[in-house]
Amino acid sequence: MEDYLNSTLNALKSENYANLTIVIGNESCDLDSAVCSLVYATFLHWQHQKMKCKVCTKNKRDENTYKDDIFICMLDVERQDYLLKTEVAFCFKECGVSEELLVFRDDIDITNLVENNKTSIVLVDHHVLSGKFEFLAPHVTEIIDHRPIDNTNWRYREDVRSTIEIVGSCCTLVGQRIEDLSTLMHRGGFYDDFKVCADLLHSVILLDTVNFSKEVNKGTLHDEDIVTSLETILEITDCEKVRREKVARLVAARCDVGSLSAAQLLRKDFKVVGDVFIPSFPVLVEDLLKKPGALEAVREALVLRDCSIALLLGMTLNGHLQRDGAIISDDERKTEALSKLLREWSSPCLQLSPEIKKGLFYYKQLNLSASRKQYIAPVNQYLNDFKQ
Repeated sequence: MEDYLNSTLNALKSENYANLTIVIGNESCDLDSAVCSLVYATFLHWQHQKMKCKVCTKNKRDENTYKDDIFICMLDVERQDYLLKTEVAFCFKECGVSEELLVFRDDIDITNLVENNKTSIVLVDHHVLSGKFEFLAPHVTEIIDHRPIDNTNWRYREDVRSTIEIVGSCCTLVGQRIEDLSTLMHRGGFYDDFKVCADLLHSVILLDTVNFSKEVNKGTLHDEDIVTSLETILEITDCEKVRREKVARLVAARCDVGSLSAAQLLRKDFKVVGDVFIPSFPVLVEDLLKKPGALEAVREALVLRDCSIALLLGMTLNGHLQRDGAIISDDERKTEALSKLLREWSSPCLQLSPEIKKGLFYYKQLNLSASRKQYIAPVNQYLNDFKQ
């Protein structure tokens, strides 16, 4: 992995390449997104090297002029905020992936790259481009995502290759895609060369499904099949023990946010939909709001991101799973409109239990399986209703 990352980064910096493929995860840069983008970029690099050997040989190339294709993972977060992604930083460090060899959003001028070079974009763990990246749509060649498809924002070429299926973790679909492409190539061996990738995929699927917890109810048969396949590749004998230990370590890393301020927590994992700012936290919103200057930090975040309303989503796994949320806006009409819609939403029903909190709409979420993905549809409906 280090050799691949190092050589690719050097080629990118020196512009010594023929074609460039950038694999991009979603703007929250959570562990699922980060691992999907890193592992799939690594696989595309491996696949290219294996297929290239069928049509050319080293002794036929002039090494002084030859330029190869390169494949990079770009984490959609600024380098200075990487350590706020505590579980990402922990997991990559544990697997020997150096921060210095990663590419972050502010490390490259992606506008210049797509305008002046032959550049392809692969989207993983999302299929709706954020506003800042909408110009990338004509360059997207492949999409792998586990969210319900949003056709209203589908602006891609007719030949875009898409894998979209509702499963617990996008890493499941990346694992399946690697398996399918390896079969088509009639070549195995990717995980022999990059065993760390099997370990990363295995870890994230377990975390996303909370080890197939019945309470969370996010795991599917497809998730289970890929985990079982990866456990064979990793030669794990005591699967249940390894699963429990992995999830415990990753949950602890994700919840290691005690030293973060309210403003830092708001930058840790967020999504912007229209003018709705939707940060999520590995702590309850109730506890976040107890931090000094929390409400002021929310209002500053709204101004910074040109949003008018914040939907805060909290979760804790200490003891047992709990979820809560809050809506904050200086416009009471918007707060009332969004809170009413969320209370009445039925696909799925979020099962909100409102509690009185001064200056905001606060609630406990009784549907424990509903994560931020399930809020996107009602938020889009709210945005459409408020335009009318």
